[in-house]
Amino acid sequence: MTRAVTGVVILVFGLAASSAAQGTGDIVGRVADSSGGVLPGVTVTATSLSTNISRTTVTSETGDYAFTLLPIGLYEVKTDLTGFKTQTARVTLSTGDRARVDVKLELGAVSESVTVAASSPLLQTDTSRVSSRLTSETVENAPIAGREGAANATISGNRPDDRRQTSAVSINGNPENDNLQLVDGLDNTERVMGGMGVKPSIDAIQEVVVQTNLYSAENGRTLGGVINIITKSGSNQFRGSGFYFGRNQHFDAKDFFAVSKPLNHLNQFGGSLGGPLKSDRTFFFVDYDQGRIAKDQPFVVTVPTARMRGGDFSELGASIYDPLSSPRTPFPGNVIPAIRFDPTAAKLMSLYPMPNQPGLANNFAYNGPGWQTNQTTDIRIDHRLTDKDTIFARYSYNLTNGLTPSQCPPAQIGDRTVDPTCNTNGTAGIYSGPYNTFAHNIVANWLRVASPTLMTELKYNFVRPLTSASRPSANSADLASYLGFRNVNDSSDPITGGLPWFEMRPTSYAAIGDPTFIPMETEDHNHQIAGSLTKMMGAHSIKMGGGIVFRMFGVQQSQYPRGLFAFDSSVTNSGTGSGGNTFASLLLGLPSVEQRTHFPIHPLNRSKEPSVFVQDDWRATSWLTLNLGLRYEIYTPITEAENRMAAFRPELGKIIVASDSDPTVGVKTDYSDIGPRLGFSATAPHRMVFRGGFGMTYTPVLRGAGSFLKNPPFTQNYGPFTSAATSGGRPMLFLSDVPPPLVFNDPTRPEGQLGQQVTNYKAARSRQSNFFVEKQLGGNVVSIGYIASRSDRINLNQNINLPTVGPGSVQARRPLFSQYPLLTNINMITNLGEKTYDAAQVMFQRRYVGGLNFTTHYTLAHARQLTLAPWDNTILEWGDIPTYDIRHHWVGLVGYQLPWGEGLHGVARGFLAGWQVNLVANYSSGGAFTIVNASSQTNVGGSDRPNLIGDPNLPSSERTLQRWFNTAAFALQPQFTAGNVGVGTMHGPSQRRVDFSLSKSLRQTGSRSVQVRLEVFNITNTPNFQPPDGNFGSTTFGSISSTGNAIPRQMQFGLKYLF
Repeated sequence: MTRAVTGVVILVFGLAASSAAQGTGDIVGRVADSSGGVLPGVTVTATSLSTNISRTTVTSETGDYAFTLLPIGLYEVKTDLTGFKTQTARVTLSTGDRARVDVKLELGAVSESVTVAASSPLLQTDTSRVSSRLTSETVENAPIAGREGAANATISGNRPDDRRQTSAVSINGNPENDNLQLVDGLDNTERVMGGMGVKPSIDAIQEVVVQTNLYSAENGRTLGGVINIITKSGSNQFRGSGFYFGRNQHFDAKDFFAVSKPLNHLNQFGGSLGGPLKSDRTFFFVDYDQGRIAKDQPFVVTVPTARMRGGDFSELGASIYDPLSSPRTPFPGNVIPAIRFDPTAAKLMSLYPMPNQPGLANNFAYNGPGWQTNQTTDIRIDHRLTDKDTIFARYSYNLTNGLTPSQCPPAQIGDRTVDPTCNTNGTAGIYSGPYNTFAHNIVANWLRVASPTLMTELKYNFVRPLTSASRPSANSADLASYLGFRNVNDSSDPITGGLPWFEMRPTSYAAIGDPTFIPMETEDHNHQIAGSLTKMMGAHSIKMGGGIVFRMFGVQQSQYPRGLFAFDSSVTNSGTGSGGNTFASLLLGLPSVEQRTHFPIHPLNRSKEPSVFVQDDWRATSWLTLNLGLRYEIYTPITEAENRMAAFRPELGKIIVASDSDPTVGVKTDYSDIGPRLGFSATAPHRMVFRGGFGMTYTPVLRGAGSFLKNPPFTQNYGPFTSAATSGGRPMLFLSDVPPPLVFNDPTRPEGQLGQQVTNYKAARSRQSNFFVEKQLGGNVVSIGYIASRSDRINLNQNINLPTVGPGSVQARRPLFSQYPLLTNINMITNLGEKTYDAAQVMFQRRYVGGLNFTTHYTLAHARQLTLAPWDNTILEWGDIPTYDIRHHWVGLVGYQLPWGEGLHGVARGFLAGWQVNLVANYSSGGAFTIVNASSQTNVGGSDRPNLIGDPNLPSSERTLQRWFNTAAFALQPQFTAGNVGVGTMHGPSQRRVDFSLSKSLRQTGSRSVQVRLEVFNITNTPNFQPPDGNFGSTTFGSISSTGNAIPRQMQFGLKYLF
């Protein structure tokens, strides 16, 4: 491995990685005479109109010329040849473009000239990639809530989806962490969650390019898309801006489920400045952006009623059974005698707020107070060292502090104030408490144009994002001890402070306690070195390059550092599945599952990602371009700087601890990741282009990679243990149980659950293909095509210590029980998973003409995956991908400068002229979700699914928020059997949103102007609902109670000064 990495580093410096991914593009063309004969020896000059920096080349014997690695912007292309008129054309170059400027020279004197009007190429005639692009004008003028530059990726078409409202978006049916995030063409991927490490300000963004299929060989490490943000550079003119944006809830609509309109205050301000430090040679650009947000989050949760707190469950339509009776018999009148109450459980029940909404489900509404502050700054310097050498450097910084609110208000127990959090499944409050993120990014780039046909480039990139989250500050460090729990809070270990997690299953019920996985701290230190050599050889443009990313990262996070007590209805049901209630089980103090997982170490994980590539863009004929590439990459297994890793090896029957001689604990390096890229672009008569191709890409495991090697002796594990009462037996777990003291587990006698990769683990692989037809209609382009991906070697957790379906103790039926009686789940991370994605896409784009431009994309798609059944680790099931299978997606962007006031003067012109309207519209059909049982019937310590006995779908006219689908189509399967419901068989509500902006420019002198803006997000005030509760047996089954992070109509007012 050392020799492989060394070889890559030598190649990087010897060749000097390709750069089309960064803020550069190519201008290519063929020069011919009026009869079509090619002309060699023509002098061609490309000059940037913003910096006055030019490059010159000479056409080859075939009449071809090419300029590569040109910074994006507006260029003037000039051709000179004795005996012919000089011809000049202007072309706008965008990131990754291979803009074709073919020239036909006319006979005449060189002093005579022909000028072609400025334009940007609408048809991409020299590339087979599938991508979309947003220019700086679109980025700055489109209504973007929060003015976060990363959000532009969600409006770029090609079916990205961002339902979490973060920088991480789903592309082509893949999870957010399967994308490659770039800034200026260099790696910006946050290693753990897959989002952006640093997020430039909107005012610093020149372009956003989203590639979704068949990338150049210079790009790898992705199954989804390549999201590239290009930052602005300075020019020969001083240009800048100052801005202020504000919001207030008085101009907003009320959230659909909110009892009252929540607080929503935003104050965001900043500015930018760019220009020359020395004309034609040195340029700078700097920006600053600060936002201050005070915002309440509306929640609706399910809490116990006043009668339930007193033991009276007669409001329910289900019987409450006494788990101590045999056979089980219902409590008389469905009332649990007070003498049976667990005293600690009664205290916990008192933490719940009283219902303020009618009914037994979704009966408490609350606006949780939250806040956030943001700071962003970017500094970029571009410098021309010589006529052959240019460099640029950039520094970016982000800082965010905030508070995620709990889903119900604080309560009082004795002299203590307690934040119960009331978190439910996956909504915004799941990590209630304060959080902090910051990120640094340093980039340096050196480009040398050795000759018109030979260029080298060397790049360095450092990015360091850090995220931390803490538990609610209201809960004191000794709160569990105060309530009577022992061996939970350890005064010497602050991670254990606060309350255990009291989970109510199904998780649509409000839980109590400090959130899981909190406190958390994730940190990345990523160093990247890359280089490339580009050689023009006739009609060939050949790029060779390589690079290496040194990733240093750590995740200090424990799943249940204070312990888990999970409650469900199985403990108080009939013993065969009918009846029971989660809150009744809590009141009796009888949990169904207990567990504790504590990892007090801050790991120092390491990995390396070397790669090499070659790309040949060959103009084979006057109408055909071939894009041929090959990429080879290596993803080394994760190590830890102090060897604090361990893994259970089934073939040895024991835990192996990392050492200097075996730092990967047996995980082998995979050297098989070879990715060919084959594409074509064929120009046909009548302004038509046919494009298509095939490619293979790879990506390593991302989220939580280091956590899979958090095993004894570096963890303190206990459980999960499942009570026999969940399958009709006598209770064996109690709220009064005392977990073992917090000591590191002996690797020779492991306890709890384990997790690790298989030794022959491989990076996930995707085979991608596409075929498109594009037609130019005047200033418009229509594109119709098909894209597909077939991915394999996808991560699947295979529990090799999973008991078979049947009666009796879960723990005693585990395969390794006799050898390790306290060992529970052993999750082996395998490569057994597969995914498919198929999509038809239609795009219509209108170039800016007459003040109007617009782009619209429509995608019809289907995303499926192969997964393991949670009750049997030998059953593989195909199904639609939950959340990510979205069949229909449409996005439209419109910008229109209103023609009012043209030809007028004075006051009339001042009032009527300068108006502009921008609109962004999105529609997505509902994402897939899976129906599961609220309490398991298979008795394996995990989840399962019920039986389908009818049509689960309802006509749209019969759907309500209380019954989104036909709940009567499902039935509980017989005990100790698996149900027949498949994965991802249901789809949730569709999502619709239209964002609108209206701006008025008040011109002053020269290029200076003041712009007044009104932005309205979700102008139609359409509620966008989360999927319904899919927990069969829950009182909320089939109902919808949340809009998640979707917003009601909100207004934002802005003032910008431009110069």
